[in-house]
Amino acid sequence: MATTPAEWLPILAKRLDARQKRIAKNRSYANGNAPLPEMGKNTRATWVAFQKKARTNYGGLTCESLGGRMVPNGVRVGTSMTSPGVLAARRVWRDNRLDVVFADAISNMLTTSVGYLITGVRNGAPIITSEMPEQVITAPDPTQPWRARAALKAWRDPDTGLDHALVWLPGIRQQFVRNSTNENGTPRPLVDGDWDELGPAETYAGGVPVFVLENKDSVAEFETHTDVIDRANLGKLQRLVVTAMQAFKQRAMKGGLPAEDEDGNSIDWAKILEPAPGALWDLPEGIDVWESEQTDIRPLLEGEKADARDFAGVTRTPISVFIPSGENQSAEGAANAKEGEIQKAKDRIARATAPMEGSILDALRALGIDDGETVELLWLPPEHVSFTEKTLAAKQAKDAGMSARWIKQNIMGMSPDEIAQDEADAATDQLLAATLIGAAGGAGNA
Repeated sequence: MATTPAEWLPILAKRLDARQKRIAKNRSYANGNAPLPEMGKNTRATWVAFQKKARTNYGGLTCESLGGRMVPNGVRVGTSMTSPGVLAARRVWRDNRLDVVFADAISNMLTTSVGYLITGVRNGAPIITSEMPEQVITAPDPTQPWRARAALKAWRDPDTGLDHALVWLPGIRQQFVRNSTNENGTPRPLVDGDWDELGPAETYAGGVPVFVLENKDSVAEFETHTDVIDRANLGKLQRLVVTAMQAFKQRAMKGGLPAEDEDGNSIDWAKILEPAPGALWDLPEGIDVWESEQTDIRPLLEGEKADARDFAGVTRTPISVFIPSGENQSAEGAANAKEGEIQKAKDRIARATAPMEGSILDALRALGIDDGETVELLWLPPEHVSFTEKTLAAKQAKDAGMSARWIKQNIMGMSPDEIAQDEADAATDQLLAATLIGAAGGAGNA
């Protein structure tokens, strides 16, 4: 088994190269560039442009809808609200804009099957970054898959013409470098091969600071259902072809037009009878115009809706995400349609929480803060209830004896900073009210 960064580099590089094609395919289905329906080698550019109009970004909509229910909302350390760990964690959250960083990592997890977070140090301050799966790979710890026993990050710097690689092992980090081009001047297509160590290895305290967000079953949210997307796109292409042909109806003359005029000159009927808006033709007696019948595209439109419903069903995504017209849907039906996605969001939140908390814990350790308190990542409730429903639930929770802080966090979805600000504002309001009452009482006595 590999024990040094130089030994781990080719192992991890080969794994990173091997999955690039799959990651690229998943990206294409999530960013609106899914494979074109009915693609051929000799397809003309005009037809390719037409084909592109037949794609609907079902994969991206699925991931965006689910990701919209997975919103990190802050961090809690232990039970204290003012301990050094709590204050440091809030600074880490603010300085690293972790709401954005974590959202990017979640997006990578949903769209490609895996996302990465790396905790580092810059100028003495901890830095947490979301990394692309095209550039990072790990050898996971068998007992805790979100932790890594070895990790690689490789990237290309177009300004310097160099490729860089970092390999982490517990307590060791080694940087490698190479030219971005081969000896013949062509860009290197693979990560594997011809790396040189750049300086001595660096040491640090702790384990590998690379954390893995892996989706359920190690697949993207739509990856096992791309055939349904392909079917839907093909159906849309067929409908667009039929619709486009309506503008070029087949026409014919019945009765036989003379080829020459009275003077014996050839008649260019195609030019004379050229179709145009407002065109009026004076045809000889006995001549009739035949025109092909218009094709009814309504069955094709219903087929597209059926494909969208199939995809919504297999991915447990509300059909309104793909067909945003809910006039005929009851409130109860809409709530039931969202239930599957809500349960799925809770499952994905549970899978993403541990690596996110690990990245924050490593950031606190970089600051020298590790008092053994539990680091807990907070999330907005994935149910997305309205403010009216939240206030009703808050009243019911208060009647049941729950604390005001618990209600603000778990029902109203407020972050720790928002709770602290709300409590400060409430204290200010109470002081102002007491001051005004005192002033009114003094005026009355006078």
